[in-house]
Amino acid sequence: MNNNADIMAQFEDLDFTVDETKIYLELLRAPSSHLHLSHATGINRTKVYRIVESLEQRSIVSRRTDDRGTFLTAADPTALEVTLATNQQKLLKQQQVVNQLIPTLSAMQSKDSSAFVLRHYEGVAGLKQMCWHELKAEGELLSLGNGTIEQLIDDDRWAANHRSRQIEGKYTTRELINYDYTTAELPELASEVLLASSLYCMRKLPHDLINFDNQTVIYNDTVSIYHWKHDQKVGIEIISPTYAQMMRQVFEQYWLIAKE
Repeated sequence: MNNNADIMAQFEDLDFTVDETKIYLELLRAPSSHLHLSHATGINRTKVYRIVESLEQRSIVSRRTDDRGTFLTAADPTALEVTLATNQQKLLKQQQVVNQLIPTLSAMQSKDSSAFVLRHYEGVAGLKQMCWHELKAEGELLSLGNGTIEQLIDDDRWAANHRSRQIEGKYTTRELINYDYTTAELPELASEVLLASSLYCMRKLPHDLINFDNQTVIYNDTVSIYHWKHDQKVGIEIISPTYAQMMRQVFEQYWLIAKE
């Protein structure tokens, strides 16, 4: 049986489990029975029945009957494209449902201006979730301290997707960054696409006035704090209308004295 690591990894990207991939690859070699599949793959026979049934429902495996009996056979590899198209349609439908649900559920949500909710996130997955929440910004997003998505996530493709959605969202970003007047060096900023748009504006402050060791982002009723240094990637979201408003006032005071 083909156990090529690259092929196994590629099937995993298609949401196949390891055992599903083993069975499909075994059936590509030749039609087989449940019992033979169990022996060839080392998968429990009862589990083979369940996996085959699942693959049949996805049209990846079918049955063939001849004078020797009924055998399981793998669908042509092009059937994977059909599966992908089906998944895309399902995802599109789910996105439409979510878009319809969010306004309804938001209207039902209790609004308490005194509420103070604290959410803690860890690792790349946690920071991704926080960055994704920023895409809900309405009107304007404010940032104290600079941190590029690549520094937070270390995934260029994911960062590019996030920025394209940010531009589609059409909310503006104002950012305060540290600037070393002695060396005239700027930190790494946002992507050229965002910098070239009319949605991004930056001003500079010296370290001796305020030192941005982390990044604080303010949008809607949320204040997000990102930390990605010293081999740590952690973040906090504070959801509080009054705290978010206070942080906006702090931002505006520094914005007035910052250098354009």
